[in-house]
Formats: sequence, structure tokens, C-alpha cells
Amino acid sequence: MPESSQRRMPRTGELVIAQVSKIMPFGAYCKLPEYDNLDTFLPIKEVSSGWIKNIHEFIHEGQKLVCKVIFYDVNRQSIDISIKKVTPQESKQKINKFNLERRLNALFFQAIRTTGFEQQKSDINAQVLQEFGDFTNFVRNAAENTKEFEESKIPKKLKEAIIKLIENSKKKKKYEVSYIMRLSTFNTKSGITELRELIKGIKEKGVEVQYISAPKYHLSAEGKDFADAESKIKYASDFVTARLSKGEFEVEKEKHKREKEDIMATL
Repeated sequence: MPESSQRRMPRTGELVIAQVSKIMPFGAYCKLPEYDNLDTFLPIKEVSSGWIKNIHEFIHEGQKLVCKVIFYDVNRQSIDISIKKVTPQESKQKINKFNLERRLNALFFQAIRTTGFEQQKSDINAQVLQEFGDFTNFVRNAAENTKEFEESKIPKKLKEAIIKLIENSKKKKKYEVSYIMRLSTFNTKSGITELRELIKGIKEKGVEVQYISAPKYHLSAEGKDFADAESKIKYASDFVTARLSKGEFEVEKEKHKREKEDIMATL
């Protein structure tokens, strides 16, 4: 396995997460948590495209920033980064990727603990990064049981533990839509019976109904996606509209809900 002391280096043009460690009048010294807290420098001219009178108005110590590597001196191992060259879309994507990588990193070290490889943790970590580049790619290969994963030099017992954790983390995604229904009838003779039949029909369309207070009800439906869930509400609405003789009926969207996805859903 590769030496754990071998340090990976970012590439010019790469997006990185930088944590501000020390602010100076001419810029800020930062560390890169993705690269073993590698030291980098953020020149003041790369903080913002506008004129900066006081750098402290833009950044503060301890702050994590999405930056782009703009200069790398191999011999001196000097790295400069920039904030202003990062677009909002790039920043959002990088933050999402960074958070996912941290979650998968935690999943990996959970497997290391359960299999008793803690003493070899650094070397195994370096091996994963050498073979797959990052934990996102490693877990994706594990989930798909690719040839690269099968032939990996990672201990077999650890690979089996990773696959088991992935399988345990998988959940069926549920998409839910919620509405508030107002339903009343002007039928003075058999209104209660009519309402009961309408609510029964709504439930038969796959919609849950909860009474709030007359004439309000809470409707919710789940589906394989939001369109599927919405279609159940529509079928129920069409049913009520066709069968309500005299009365008032309306539905108003309340909110969208989706259960927390498992880690693999974001890969």
C-alpha cells in the first residue's frame, strides 16, 4: 500500500474547500481540509471583483469557502486560490460534493472500525484515494460491484463490510404531496352519508384523509415520484367533483415532503 505520508495535491483550475486560518491586509492564509490541511494563499485581489477597503468585511477566520486553484508552483509547493473566479453554480455543486464526500468518508471509517482495521486506517485510506480518487467514486464502484472494486487491493473483509453498509443504508424513496381540502354539502337530507361516501372514494384513490375541523380535511398521497403522488390527488378531486351534487369543494396545496434520501441516492 502507498505510504500514508504521501500527499495529494490539487490541480490548477480545481474547485476546493478552503478554511481561512489567518487574515492579513494583503490576503488570507487558508488550509485545504480535502488535502490534509494543505496551506494555500488567497490574495486580496482574488477575494472579490470589486475594490476591497477592509478584507474583514468579506471573509473571517475559520470560515469555509469554495475557491478555485489559480496558481501552483510545484517546486515551492506554493498554491494560490481565488473566490471571485468561482460561479454561484460551481459553489453550490462543490458544497454538495464536499458534504457527500464527508458522509461517505464516515461510512468508510465505520466499516474500518467494525472490521478491526483501525491500525491500518491511514494506509487503507491512502489506497482508496490512489485507486479511486475519492470516497464518492469508491462507494459508487462498491455499490455497482465493478471490476475495479473487485480487483481493488482493499482487504476483502473490509470490502464486504462496505457493501453491507451500503445495502443497509438504502431505502425506497418516498415522495409525498399534501393538500388542504374544504368539503361541504348543501344536502340537508342525506349530507352526512354523502360526505362519508365521498371520503371513502378519496381513500380508494390512494389518498389519506384526516379530519381537521369542518369543512377542512388534510389530504396526503405518496408515489414513486411527485407526479405519481400528484396524480392520486387529481383522481380524488375528479371523483369528488363528479359526485358532489350540491356543496362546496376545493383543494389547496400545502407542501411537498420527501423522506430523507439514503446516501446512495445522491451518487
